[in-house]
Amino acid sequence: MWIWLLHWGEVRIYDKEVRTCDWGNWERWPKHATPHHVAFVADPQIIDPHTYPGRPWPLSSLTIAFTDKYLQRSYRLLQRRFDPDTTYFLGDLFDGGREWSTGETFHEVDKRWHKYGKSYWDKEYKRFAKLFFDPSQVYGGEAGRREKNIIASLPGNHDLGFAAGIQGSVRRRFQAFFGKGDRVDVIGNHTFVGVDTVSLSAMDVADAAPEIWQSTNEFLDGVKEARLQATEALLGELPEPPTGRKFVHSRVEPAEQSISKAQHTSRDRKKLTELPTVLLSHVPLYREPGTRCGFLREKWPPSNFEQELDERNAIRVGGGYQYQNVLTKEITKTIAEKVGNIDYAFSGDDHDYCELTHRAYPSAGRGIHEITVKSLSFAMGVNHPGFVLASLWNPIDENAAPLPGTPGNLRSPTLHSHLCLLPNQLAILMQYGFYVVITIVLLLFSSVIATLEARNKPKDQQYNSILPMKAPTPPYSDGNPSPTTAISGMSGANGNGHLAPRSVNSRPKSVQPSNGVGGYGLPTSGPKKKKMFIVAWAEQLGRDLVWVGVPSLAWFLWLWNKY
Repeated sequence: MWIWLLHWGEVRIYDKEVRTCDWGNWERWPKHATPHHVAFVADPQIIDPHTYPGRPWPLSSLTIAFTDKYLQRSYRLLQRRFDPDTTYFLGDLFDGGREWSTGETFHEVDKRWHKYGKSYWDKEYKRFAKLFFDPSQVYGGEAGRREKNIIASLPGNHDLGFAAGIQGSVRRRFQAFFGKGDRVDVIGNHTFVGVDTVSLSAMDVADAAPEIWQSTNEFLDGVKEARLQATEALLGELPEPPTGRKFVHSRVEPAEQSISKAQHTSRDRKKLTELPTVLLSHVPLYREPGTRCGFLREKWPPSNFEQELDERNAIRVGGGYQYQNVLTKEITKTIAEKVGNIDYAFSGDDHDYCELTHRAYPSAGRGIHEITVKSLSFAMGVNHPGFVLASLWNPIDENAAPLPGTPGNLRSPTLHSHLCLLPNQLAILMQYGFYVVITIVLLLFSSVIATLEARNKPKDQQYNSILPMKAPTPPYSDGNPSPTTAISGMSGANGNGHLAPRSVNSRPKSVQPSNGVGGYGLPTSGPKKKKMFIVAWAEQLGRDLVWVGVPSLAWFLWLWNKY
């Protein structure tokens, strides 16, 4: 039973849970489409001493081991089974990243973390990289694939802090390892705009240092230009149209070349079509309090489809120490106005799934469709962690305009997404515990039965001595020595071999030297004294537990190392 149960809980259940997420089960593109596949991962928040400060050893170490193994298996499954072209992390890579000293000027808010310095953060980075960047984790899907995009530069409040609580040295350290969160990428003919909203939120705080939010605000001031440049770079990599073009062959001096290039760029920009824009933010955008998150939210799914406001199903609008559940209305408006038309938005931070359309910001005429992605970790308060897959298909021409008959040309969605749920690890552990109790109860009964059977065996079956306890009694007849007479084997002096009878009782002597204890190593003449029932039962139970537990533990450890 345990062989099957452990294989199910450690291996099979992962594939079973995500079977419905295969691309072909939910993509709705034409057969000839070649979409770009993207995976969104939110809030892995690798566990550290900051997560459960009061949890004693070894429970704290076991928590880290089990959560790391869950993240490792889930992410490997994501990369190998679904093989996305691009993977975006949406912040909160660490849990206590903001607390670890940088070795520079560092203000300790909580003295409990005084001993965790720069070396500890370096160790945590290596741990994160082993889980999510190691080639054995990333590759193994499509045969021959050599390159994937993995972008993990978007910071969360657990990585940097939030708003005025961010320290410059902590942010510089994060950017040195992961890159800047403010960035523009063209992925699958869509423009992805990442915004460091945890830093930008300091703009709303009166006493916040300007250096916290200024760089992100400057990025937003120039983001429209950055989007155009990214589109031009993409078009420069596209193959020439099959009809061919005519080129004027003439020599151009360097000065003339730069002027000509500028005029060419200016003329081309008037013809450029804006690519669909995807906003990436760790903190979700503002919404009115009570705005529901939909039926896929794990916490209190709505009971009434017509109901627009549902406090239990919504993300609570509020905040606390180093966190804020949603951006402020002013910050959200600033982002929407400066970025321009935003078709889709993906965020994290909440740990649960939330999907809604922001009608207050009529980007692209349809509002901003935002998806808040579930945490990948089972230690973040959700029973079923998860990730979101997105399929992008937007064929374009030389001016970035959608080709006729494609979704972009028909004003249909160019991005489809799907929520993928992972196993309930706590339920698996509880099931293990249930079967441990069942196993122990069964072994208790079986050991009692085995002990009783052993005690009720006939004596000649219970005690099997090495040597016989008594010799068989020979038959006696007339003229033979009596049973009480011993025969001496010594011959007479005259050598005639006459045997002299001798009484057995003439020299009484113990049959066994030293009363059978340590003498010549011969067994005792009587049956051994029976053990107390409780002792015999405990010995039998111990043997049964070892017989069941050792192979099961060995199988579990093999699965742990293999998968």
